[in-house]
Amino acid sequence: MERPFTLHQPALQVVPVVVDVPHAGRRYPKAFVERARLPLRSLRRSEDAYIDLLFAQAVALGAPLLVAEFPRAFLDVNREPYELDPRMFDGRLPAFANTRSMRVAGGLGTIPRIVGDAHEIYFGRIPVEEGLARIDALYRPYHAGLRSLIQRTHGAFGTCILVDAHSMPSSGLDRDGLAKADVILGDRFGTSASGYIVDIAEEAFRRLGLSVTRNRPYAGGFITEHYGAPTSGVHALQIEINRALYMDEATLEPHAGFVELERGMTAAMADCFARWSGWLDEWREAAE
Repeated sequence: MERPFTLHQPALQVVPVVVDVPHAGRRYPKAFVERARLPLRSLRRSEDAYIDLLFAQAVALGAPLLVAEFPRAFLDVNREPYELDPRMFDGRLPAFANTRSMRVAGGLGTIPRIVGDAHEIYFGRIPVEEGLARIDALYRPYHAGLRSLIQRTHGAFGTCILVDAHSMPSSGLDRDGLAKADVILGDRFGTSASGYIVDIAEEAFRRLGLSVTRNRPYAGGFITEHYGAPTSGVHALQIEINRALYMDEATLEPHAGFVELERGMTAAMADCFARWSGWLDEWREAAE
Protein backbone atom coordinates (compact mmCIF):
# COMPACT_ATOMS: atom_id res chain seq x y z
CA MET A 1 0.00 0.00 0.00
CA GLU A 2 1.28 3.48 -0.84
CA ARG A 3 2.27 5.94 1.87
CA PRO A 4 -0.68 8.10 2.91
CA PHE A 5 0.76 11.59 2.63
CA THR A 6 3.73 13.91 2.61
CA LEU A 7 3.88 16.67 5.20
CA HIS A 8 5.92 19.73 4.22
CA GLN A 9 6.78 21.70 7.35
CA PRO A 10 8.13 25.24 7.61
CA ALA A 11 11.20 25.69 9.80
CA LEU A 12 8.88 27.69 12.06
CA GLN A 13 5.12 27.96 11.65
CA VAL A 14 4.45 31.69 11.86
CA VAL A 15 0.87 31.87 10.62
CA PRO A 16 -2.33 30.20 11.92
CA VAL A 17 -2.82 28.47 8.56
CA VAL A 18 -2.79 24.83 7.45
CA VAL A 19 -3.01 23.91 3.75
CA ASP A 20 -4.18 20.46 2.72
CA VAL A 21 -4.29 18.99 -0.78
CA PRO A 22 -6.39 15.80 -0.74
CA HIS A 23 -6.81 15.09 -4.45
CA ALA A 24 -3.44 15.73 -6.17
CA GLY A 25 -1.91 12.30 -5.47
CA ARG A 26 0.00 10.86 -8.43
CA ARG A 27 1.28 7.55 -6.97
CA TYR A 28 -1.00 4.99 -8.65
CA PRO A 29 -0.68 1.48 -7.17
CA LYS A 30 0.42 -0.88 -9.93
CA ALA A 31 -2.18 -3.52 -9.08
CA PHE A 32 -4.94 -0.89 -9.20
CA VAL A 33 -3.93 0.30 -12.66
CA GLU A 34 -3.58 -3.23 -14.00
CA ARG A 35 -7.06 -4.23 -12.77
CA ALA A 36 -8.86 -1.06 -13.91
CA ARG A 37 -10.93 -1.08 -17.07
CA LEU A 38 -9.66 2.43 -17.89
CA PRO A 39 -6.20 3.51 -19.06
CA LEU A 40 -4.06 5.51 -16.66
CA ARG A 41 -4.74 8.80 -18.44
CA SER A 42 -8.47 8.34 -17.92
CA LEU A 43 -7.96 7.48 -14.25
CA ARG A 44 -5.95 10.65 -13.85
CA ARG A 45 -8.83 12.86 -14.95
CA SER A 46 -10.14 12.90 -11.40
CA GLU A 47 -6.82 14.30 -10.10
CA ASP A 48 -6.50 17.85 -8.89
CA ALA A 49 -3.34 17.77 -10.95
CA TYR A 50 -0.41 19.94 -9.77
CA ILE A 51 -2.42 21.78 -7.12
CA ASP A 52 0.21 20.75 -4.58
CA LEU A 53 2.79 22.59 -6.70
CA LEU A 54 0.65 25.71 -7.04
CA PHE A 55 0.28 25.91 -3.25
CA ALA A 56 3.85 24.77 -2.48
CA GLN A 57 5.05 28.25 -1.42
CA ALA A 58 2.70 28.09 1.56
CA VAL A 59 5.59 26.40 3.38
CA ALA A 60 8.00 29.28 2.70
CA LEU A 61 5.29 31.62 3.97
CA GLY A 62 5.18 29.76 7.28
CA ALA A 63 2.31 27.27 6.93
CA PRO A 64 2.43 23.45 6.90
CA LEU A 65 1.30 21.72 3.71
CA LEU A 66 -0.25 18.23 3.83
CA VAL A 67 -0.46 16.42 0.47
CA ALA A 68 -2.14 13.06 -0.14
CA GLU A 69 0.14 10.75 -2.14
CA PHE A 70 -2.53 8.31 -3.35
CA PRO A 71 -4.90 9.20 -6.19
CA ARG A 72 -8.49 10.25 -5.71
CA ALA A 73 -9.65 7.47 -8.04
CA PHE A 74 -8.24 4.97 -5.54
CA LEU A 75 -9.57 6.57 -2.35
CA ASP A 76 -11.23 9.91 -1.64
CA VAL A 77 -10.49 11.49 1.75
CA ASN A 78 -12.95 14.33 1.07
CA ARG A 79 -15.77 11.92 1.95
CA GLU A 80 -17.01 10.37 5.15
CA PRO A 81 -14.77 7.42 6.10
CA TYR A 82 -17.39 4.84 5.07
CA GLU A 83 -19.44 6.36 2.25
CA LEU A 84 -19.54 3.10 0.32
CA ASP A 85 -21.63 1.64 -2.48
CA PRO A 86 -22.62 -1.97 -1.65
CA ARG A 87 -22.95 -2.72 -5.37
CA MET A 88 -19.17 -2.30 -5.72
CA PHE A 89 -18.14 -4.99 -3.26
CA ASP A 90 -18.06 -8.72 -2.77
CA GLY A 91 -18.96 -9.23 0.86
CA ARG A 92 -21.02 -7.36 3.43
CA LEU A 93 -20.18 -3.81 4.37
CA PRO A 94 -20.12 -2.77 8.04
CA ALA A 95 -23.55 -1.87 9.40
CA PHE A 96 -22.37 1.68 10.08
CA ALA A 97 -21.43 2.37 6.44
CA ASN A 98 -23.31 5.22 4.78
CA THR A 99 -24.63 3.54 1.65
CA ARG A 100 -27.34 6.07 0.79
CA SER A 101 -25.61 9.41 0.38
CA MET A 102 -25.98 11.42 -2.81
CA ARG A 103 -22.25 11.02 -3.41
CA VAL A 104 -22.51 7.24 -3.22
CA ALA A 105 -25.49 7.32 -5.58
CA GLY A 106 -23.41 9.35 -8.03
CA GLY A 107 -20.52 6.87 -7.92
CA LEU A 108 -18.26 9.19 -5.95
CA GLY A 109 -18.07 7.66 -2.49
CA THR A 110 -15.00 7.09 -0.34
CA ILE A 111 -13.91 4.45 -2.86
CA PRO A 112 -15.09 5.92 -6.17
CA ARG A 113 -16.90 3.81 -8.73
CA ILE A 114 -16.44 6.27 -11.61
CA VAL A 115 -14.12 8.96 -12.91
CA GLY A 116 -14.76 11.79 -15.35
CA ASP A 117 -18.05 11.64 -17.19
CA ALA A 118 -19.36 8.54 -15.40
CA HIS A 119 -16.70 6.15 -16.71
CA GLU A 120 -16.65 2.98 -14.61
CA ILE A 121 -13.28 2.25 -13.00
CA TYR A 122 -13.68 -1.49 -12.33
CA PHE A 123 -14.64 -4.49 -14.44
CA GLY A 124 -16.60 -5.99 -11.56
CA ARG A 125 -16.87 -6.05 -7.80
CA ILE A 126 -13.86 -5.78 -5.50
CA PRO A 127 -13.47 -7.66 -2.20
CA VAL A 128 -14.92 -5.70 0.70
CA GLU A 129 -11.78 -6.49 2.71
CA GLU A 130 -9.72 -4.64 0.11
CA GLY A 131 -11.89 -1.57 0.34
CA LEU A 132 -11.75 -1.51 4.13
CA ALA A 133 -7.97 -2.00 4.02
CA ARG A 134 -7.60 1.14 1.90
CA ILE A 135 -9.53 3.12 4.49
CA ASP A 136 -7.37 1.80 7.33
CA ALA A 137 -4.08 2.30 5.50
CA LEU A 138 -4.71 5.65 3.81
CA TYR A 139 -7.87 7.46 4.93
CA ARG A 140 -7.34 7.15 8.68
CA PRO A 141 -3.66 8.26 8.67
CA TYR A 142 -4.43 11.23 6.40
CA HIS A 143 -7.16 12.53 8.67
CA ALA A 144 -5.13 11.81 11.78
CA GLY A 145 -2.33 13.93 10.32
CA LEU A 146 -4.70 16.72 9.31
CA ARG A 147 -6.45 16.71 12.69
CA SER A 148 -3.12 16.92 14.47
CA LEU A 149 -2.02 19.93 12.40
CA ILE A 150 -5.29 21.75 13.06
CA GLN A 151 -5.16 21.06 16.80
CA ARG A 152 -1.52 22.08 17.06
CA THR A 153 -2.13 25.30 15.11
CA HIS A 154 -5.22 26.17 17.14
CA GLY A 155 -3.31 25.53 20.36
CA ALA A 156 -0.40 27.75 19.30
CA PHE A 157 -2.36 30.65 17.82
CA GLY A 158 -5.82 30.41 19.34
CA THR A 159 -7.28 29.99 15.85
CA CYS A 160 -6.69 27.97 12.68
CA ILE A 161 -7.54 28.65 9.05
CA LEU A 162 -7.60 25.42 7.02
CA VAL A 163 -7.17 25.96 3.28
CA ASP A 164 -8.53 22.90 1.48
CA ALA A 165 -6.98 23.18 -1.98
CA HIS A 166 -8.56 21.71 -5.14
CA SER A 167 -8.90 22.18 -8.88
CA MET A 168 -11.89 21.87 -11.18
CA PRO A 169 -12.33 21.04 -14.87
CA SER A 170 -12.96 24.05 -17.08
CA SER A 171 -15.59 22.36 -19.24
CA GLY A 172 -19.28 22.59 -18.52
CA LEU A 173 -21.38 25.22 -16.81
CA ASP A 174 -22.21 25.83 -13.21
CA ARG A 175 -25.70 25.28 -11.79
CA ASP A 176 -26.80 28.74 -12.91
CA GLY A 177 -25.82 27.99 -16.51
CA LEU A 178 -22.85 30.35 -16.40
CA ALA A 179 -19.29 29.65 -17.48
CA LYS A 180 -17.15 28.47 -14.58
CA ALA A 181 -15.17 31.10 -12.74
CA ASP A 182 -11.39 31.03 -12.37
CA VAL A 183 -11.71 30.40 -8.63
CA ILE A 184 -14.54 29.03 -6.50
CA LEU A 185 -14.45 29.62 -2.75
CA GLY A 186 -16.50 27.20 -0.64
CA ASP A 187 -17.36 27.82 2.99
CA ARG A 188 -20.54 25.75 3.13
CA PHE A 189 -22.59 28.93 2.90
CA GLY A 190 -20.91 30.51 5.89
CA THR A 191 -20.96 27.51 8.22
CA SER A 192 -17.31 26.42 7.89
CA ALA A 193 -15.54 29.80 7.84
CA SER A 194 -16.33 33.37 8.81
CA GLY A 195 -17.23 35.84 6.10
CA TYR A 196 -14.18 37.92 6.99
CA ILE A 197 -11.85 35.01 6.11
CA VAL A 198 -13.57 34.42 2.78
CA ASP A 199 -13.76 38.14 1.90
CA ILE A 200 -9.98 38.43 2.25
CA ALA A 201 -9.42 35.43 -0.04
CA GLU A 202 -11.83 36.79 -2.64
CA GLU A 203 -10.11 40.19 -2.65
CA ALA A 204 -6.68 38.56 -3.03
CA PHE A 205 -7.74 36.54 -6.07
CA ARG A 206 -9.57 39.45 -7.67
CA ARG A 207 -6.42 41.55 -7.40
CA LEU A 208 -4.79 38.95 -9.66
CA GLY A 209 -7.46 39.64 -12.26
CA LEU A 210 -9.21 36.30 -11.66
CA SER A 211 -12.96 35.82 -11.61
CA VAL A 212 -14.28 34.47 -8.31
CA THR A 213 -17.56 32.91 -7.23
CA ARG A 214 -18.57 31.68 -3.80
CA ASN A 215 -20.31 28.40 -2.94
CA ARG A 216 -21.06 27.44 -6.53
CA PRO A 217 -21.60 24.78 -7.73
CA TYR A 218 -20.68 23.19 -4.38
CA ALA A 219 -20.24 24.72 -0.97
CA GLY A 220 -17.43 22.39 0.07
CA GLY A 221 -16.95 18.72 0.84
CA PHE A 222 -16.48 16.54 3.91
CA ILE A 223 -13.24 18.23 4.96
CA THR A 224 -14.73 21.72 5.24
CA GLU A 225 -17.90 20.32 6.81
CA HIS A 226 -16.06 18.14 9.32
CA TYR A 227 -13.30 20.51 10.44
CA GLY A 228 -14.84 23.95 10.01
CA ALA A 229 -16.08 25.31 13.35
CA PRO A 230 -15.89 29.11 13.23
CA THR A 231 -17.39 29.59 16.68
CA SER A 232 -14.50 27.51 18.07
CA GLY A 233 -11.89 29.39 16.05
CA VAL A 234 -11.35 26.83 13.27
CA HIS A 235 -12.18 28.13 9.79
CA ALA A 236 -12.16 25.76 6.80
CA LEU A 237 -12.17 27.24 3.31
CA GLN A 238 -12.23 25.18 0.11
CA ILE A 239 -10.44 26.81 -2.82
CA GLU A 240 -10.96 25.41 -6.34
CA ILE A 241 -8.74 26.59 -9.22
CA ASN A 242 -9.90 26.28 -12.83
CA ARG A 243 -7.51 23.85 -14.54
CA ALA A 244 -7.55 25.75 -17.83
CA LEU A 245 -5.52 28.50 -16.13
CA TYR A 246 -2.44 26.32 -15.76
CA MET A 247 -2.67 23.00 -17.62
CA ASP A 248 -3.71 21.30 -20.85
CA GLU A 249 -6.66 19.20 -19.76
CA ALA A 250 -6.26 16.80 -22.71
CA THR A 251 -2.58 15.96 -22.17
CA LEU A 252 -2.65 16.57 -18.39
CA GLU A 253 0.55 18.62 -18.68
CA PRO A 254 1.16 22.13 -17.34
CA HIS A 255 1.12 24.82 -20.03
CA ALA A 256 2.74 28.25 -20.28
CA GLY A 257 0.27 29.78 -17.84
CA PHE A 258 1.51 27.64 -14.97
CA VAL A 259 4.48 29.81 -13.97
CA GLU A 260 2.43 33.01 -13.99
CA LEU A 261 -0.34 31.43 -11.93
CA GLU A 262 2.21 29.97 -9.50
CA ARG A 263 3.59 33.48 -8.91
CA GLY A 264 0.06 34.81 -8.50
CA MET A 265 -0.87 32.08 -6.03
CA THR A 266 2.20 32.88 -3.95
CA ALA A 267 1.24 36.57 -3.87
CA ALA A 268 -2.37 35.73 -2.98
CA MET A 269 -1.28 33.42 -0.16
CA ALA A 270 1.15 36.00 1.22
CA ASP A 271 -1.64 38.59 1.23
CA CYS A 272 -4.18 36.24 2.83
CA PHE A 273 -1.80 34.82 5.43
CA ALA A 274 -0.72 38.29 6.56
CA ARG A 275 -4.26 39.63 6.80
CA TRP A 276 -5.62 36.47 8.44
CA SER A 277 -2.82 36.77 10.98
CA GLY A 278 -3.52 40.43 11.65
CA TRP A 279 -0.04 41.45 10.56
CA LEU A 280 -1.20 44.19 8.20
CA ASP A 281 -3.22 45.82 10.97
CA GLU A 282 -0.20 45.63 13.29
CA TRP A 283 2.06 47.16 10.65
CA ARG A 284 -0.38 49.97 10.01
CA GLU A 285 -0.64 50.71 13.74
CA ALA A 286 3.15 50.72 14.07
CA ALA A 287 3.47 53.08 11.10
CA GLU A 288 0.97 55.47 12.61
